[in-house]
Amino acid sequence: MSKTQLVTVGAAALAPFVVFASFPLPIVALPAIGADLGVGIAELNLLVSGYALGLGAFLLTGGSLGDRFGAARVWIGAMVGFAVFSAACALATTVPLLVAARIVQGGAGAALMASSLSLIAATVEPKRRAGAVALWGAAIGAGLSTGPVGAGLALEFGRWRPAFAVLAAVSAAAALLGVLALPTPRGAARGRFDLVGTVLLTVGLGGLILGVSWVGAGASAPRVWVAFGLAVVLLPVFVLQQRRRAVPMIDVGLLRLPTYAGGLVAGMAMALSILSMLVLLGPYLQVVFGLSALQAGLWFLPATLLSTLVALFGARIGARFSLRTRLTAGLALSGAGLAALAFVQTSWTFPLLLPGFVLAGLGMGLANPALGAAAVVGVAPERSGVAAGAANTARQLGNALGIAVLGAIIHAGALASARTELPVAADLLAAGDLRGAAALTSAHAVQAAYAVAQTSGVRLALEVSAVLAFLGALVAAFLLRPRRTAPVVVPAAQPAPSTAS
Repeated sequence: MSKTQLVTVGAAALAPFVVFASFPLPIVALPAIGADLGVGIAELNLLVSGYALGLGAFLLTGGSLGDRFGAARVWIGAMVGFAVFSAACALATTVPLLVAARIVQGGAGAALMASSLSLIAATVEPKRRAGAVALWGAAIGAGLSTGPVGAGLALEFGRWRPAFAVLAAVSAAAALLGVLALPTPRGAARGRFDLVGTVLLTVGLGGLILGVSWVGAGASAPRVWVAFGLAVVLLPVFVLQQRRRAVPMIDVGLLRLPTYAGGLVAGMAMALSILSMLVLLGPYLQVVFGLSALQAGLWFLPATLLSTLVALFGARIGARFSLRTRLTAGLALSGAGLAALAFVQTSWTFPLLLPGFVLAGLGMGLANPALGAAAVVGVAPERSGVAAGAANTARQLGNALGIAVLGAIIHAGALASARTELPVAADLLAAGDLRGAAALTSAHAVQAAYAVAQTSGVRLALEVSAVLAFLGALVAAFLLRPRRTAPVVVPAAQPAPSTAS
């Protein structure tokens, strides 16, 4: 590779690293953040699903901006924004401020993710692209490993804020290096920016993801209805508005690509299952197994580090196995890992959890580079930003939905168990209010019943997520089955002399 290509690939890989280091960063810190800000863990799930909200709502917009202004410019601007709002997370003094900072931080991450794949598609020649995408996929696993461990290390010193401050410093340094090293070709922006479509899509998707997140957090009905109402009204309007445009933000022709359609399904299934359960397992390991934040982060390392190592060999694996094989095997292995974890008991120790984490790590390592490749294969470089944005939007919608739905399943399973174990304090136990439950009975009885109830709920959620992963593998295998017809290549969209908005 040339020096320019090496710099571009490094920048492209750095984007998913910082984005996915931030995604799970609060997982092990939720108990400490709740104690510091005076709220329960259920409310703090929005720190993770709110981040997914920002990612999902702004991914298509980030891709569109990259196609218009150039991927390098958008990458630099998004990295600056990521640094600013990571610092805002570190300085937040209330839950609403922290959640708002996380949502906008996710928005900056969305532009990073879309522009990073677009950088690879536009700069790296096809014969070297598999290696670049493999490194991009490995960076996801590296980020997932770093986030929880970094937060755990910060909490060893009694503080959660430095974890966000370090992320802000890394992002700021990356933005400076990008300004100095990334090639930013001069020239006018391509096409006309669709401001109306951007607002309709961003607010509509934001309402949908926020509504799902609020349902999982048990928010009040008016807020939930307002969020879903925005989605129900604005998303159909967006579709109608896009049909009038000569160059729409979403190219429906992409769905004719079997690899792209299969990648969408596989990405959403991964997000609904293993990625969502990793978020929900963090607090469980602390409150039931009695782990510290650092210990909980270290327990995730077999899954996340193995994911990174497998993804690093993505180019060699891709040369021997098709996208179909890698995506279906990745989902199937993830499902097997979740199924193994679904036998968890309150008496288990780390070695008994290890097989499930290992299988899940293998699955994520196989799937992540393949998902990146599926998002840009056969797509013209001029449309790669929107293509990558749409693919990642499906994953983040899956994350927000998975966290909300699986969190609700855990709550329902815990409530059913608590009504059997300790009926007098069942509702308080399911909500995690151990102090309130202890006021009705003994603290020892509450701790024992809480561990059993939460384990019952987590087992149920693990079973559901395993089924989702297996179903995703089957659907992806069907969509990616070999066809006799020639593959469809989506051409670059041709600019129109006039555009209706």
